[in-house]
Amino acid sequence: MLNQKKRLLFSLFWSLLLLWNSNALNSRSMAQTIPISLGTQRELFIDDFLIDQMTNVQLLVHEPVRQEIAAECDAPWEGSGCNYYSVLHDKQEGIYRMYYHAWSIPDGINPGNTLTIGYRESRDGIHWDRPNLGLCEFEGSTENNIVLDKMGDGSGCHDFSPFIDENPNCPPEARYKATGASIQCNLGVWAYQSPDGIHWTPVVNQPVFTEGQFDSQNVAFWSPTEKKYILYYRVFSDGSAYKGIRQINRAVSDDFIHWTNEGTIQFPEGEGPTSLAQFYVNQIKPYERAPQLYIGFPTRYIDNGLTASTPLLPEWDLRQKRMELGERLGTAVTDAVYITSRDGKNFRQSNDVFLRPGLRTKDNWTYGDNYIARHVVETKSTEDDSPNELSIYATESYFTGNESKLRRYSLRMDGFASVHAKSLQGEMTTKPLTFSGKELSLNVATSGSGTVKVEICEPDGTPIPGFSLDDCDLIYGDSLDRRVSWKGQTNVESLIGQTVILRFVLREADLYSLKFE
Repeated sequence: MLNQKKRLLFSLFWSLLLLWNSNALNSRSMAQTIPISLGTQRELFIDDFLIDQMTNVQLLVHEPVRQEIAAECDAPWEGSGCNYYSVLHDKQEGIYRMYYHAWSIPDGINPGNTLTIGYRESRDGIHWDRPNLGLCEFEGSTENNIVLDKMGDGSGCHDFSPFIDENPNCPPEARYKATGASIQCNLGVWAYQSPDGIHWTPVVNQPVFTEGQFDSQNVAFWSPTEKKYILYYRVFSDGSAYKGIRQINRAVSDDFIHWTNEGTIQFPEGEGPTSLAQFYVNQIKPYERAPQLYIGFPTRYIDNGLTASTPLLPEWDLRQKRMELGERLGTAVTDAVYITSRDGKNFRQSNDVFLRPGLRTKDNWTYGDNYIARHVVETKSTEDDSPNELSIYATESYFTGNESKLRRYSLRMDGFASVHAKSLQGEMTTKPLTFSGKELSLNVATSGSGTVKVEICEPDGTPIPGFSLDDCDLIYGDSLDRRVSWKGQTNVESLIGQTVILRFVLREADLYSLKFE
């Protein structure tokens, strides 16, 4: 009798296990067969969102190219503590605007003035002016570029992050919006608005969101895909200030006043902030050429403590002075990675550093350097007839001397990362997808001997007649908009709405993005 019961239980166990496995396999199969709908939107190979398989190719992160100093912060109300930059391109007005907290730390240790918000502007994103705004008094004069000197609670400004509101229902007087926090960061985020990006007023006379720590640059924007205002802000993993790991939370709003907390953004295991490499600023924003893609540039805060390497970093004498106030002020360093998301909640982290401190012997490798401004903007290339490029701005000289600097870096359009093939021929196939454009455009670059071919396949990998590798015309060169052709024909209209897989065969080439135009 007992053996019979055991056999029945054993049989039931295996039946349940087989049923669970069958359901799990069906769920995975369904997930794999639901195609990614591209429509006519651009997708970047900045992560593995589109990638199914890679052979002899890799997802390669491209570091920005160091360019000129964009801003030297050497005015009396500025100094070596300037940070938390925002850079906007107002295409309607034909002007670039820059905002940052202006702060002086004259001896590299003790603050010399209360934080204010500085403003600069440019016609090309490369050469920047520091205008006299006449708005705020500093040491008895309004001859300065201070755009805001106190938050709604009357205290000094800790951070202030403007954006141009793309909400189609936004009134003209609120075309510019901003989030900001006062020196007392735990009191909450204030909401501001402006008709021109210079004259700012609080939307309401109190903080609009209080569920966080906010002692960082807290940023917001209107999402054209989610059709909501999104706020990304600082929290600590154990819920109290300066305890646990610095992380990023998200909140949403329909009106920029009433916010709903959605909790901490998520990363796969092995990615995201850790106890060794915590995320400081987040700098998340939709990428203009692909607004369904959110890109952030979190600064990684790394403190290995006092080690044999610490005295070998630049300016050891000054580090020792700062360490008298707290060891981390001399031992911590900062660099930057990028993070990406299509739903705003689940993110991927770049598989390599995006901006490293680099080989410099002064004003470098300090806590506060390599903070990337929010956000990348399109500018003309400084090279002869090269096409437009992305400009990225990052801090340096923080905590050192009497001034800090903001440096411009450049990157090709969509050039954060690529599917990269070396001299050994490789392949990459995409996940199943659909599209509605009539031609396939690639942002692609090869060496002189490099080549690329594209095959369009059925979901099972069978080449579609007329779009095989043999039909594909050889691609080589360097272009932001290379149209793929098969036996001289670029039109793929016959495949619109059909689930397909793209197969790329590459050698000495970089594939940055694609779009069905």
